[in-house]
Order: sequence, then C-alpha cells, then structure tokens
Amino acid sequence: MSMQHPVIMWSSLAVAIVLGAIGQILMKETMKAAGPVPLDRSSELFHYALGVALSWRVWLLVFCYGISITLWLAVLSVADLSMVRPMMSAGYLITLGYGFYSGESVTTGRVLGTFLIIAGLFFVAKSQSQ
Repeated sequence: MSMQHPVIMWSSLAVAIVLGAIGQILMKETMKAAGPVPLDRSSELFHYALGVALSWRVWLLVFCYGISITLWLAVLSVADLSMVRPMMSAGYLITLGYGFYSGESVTTGRVLGTFLIIAGLFFVAKSQSQ
C-alpha cells in the first residue's frame, strides 16, 4: 500500500501531529528541569547548554521530531499543504491537556481559543471531499 491510500496518509499525519506535540512537551519538561537560562551569567551558559543538550529528554524529543518530520514529508508528497498544514494545529489539544496535567494556568480564553482552532479544522477537513 502506498502513501496515496487515504488511511495511511491520515494515519501518518496523526502520528506526526502526536509526535510533534510530544516533542514540545519534552522540550518544556527539559527546560523545567534545567531551570531558567542564565543569560546574565555568560560564564555559566556553556555548562547550562551542555547539560540541556545531554538530557535524555532532548534526545527523546529529537527522535520524536525526526519521526514526525519524516512522516510529515511523506504526507506532503501526496497531499495539499493548504489542507494538511492546518491539521497540525490538532496538536494544540495535546499541549492543552498537558497544561491541565502539569498545573499550568490554563485560562478560559486559552481553552476557547484552542477549541475555535479545532472547530476550524472541521471546515478544512470538509473541503477535502469537495
């Protein structure tokens, strides 16, 4: 079965979206563990950056992004960018869920804004069949 089969294309897109969102979460968790970047202490920047670069989370996020990008390129080889790029915003739901899980200050405005974006995806998806 080739990537041109709709189930494979949509599945690949879904996995790319999920892995991209997981990469963002891993990035946030890495920086939470590392603490604020010591921009005011340049002598500490190298050690700080090295610590971040050697974090297992960074290597896992690079792996997630690598697979996500590979799948994204495969999707782009068979689908219209104007149709699939907006779909990437479905990852906002995952990061919104992370916000609740991690205790971030998730306001009503953030939730409503995210759901408005997701609602827009239905219009984009509907245009696929027209």
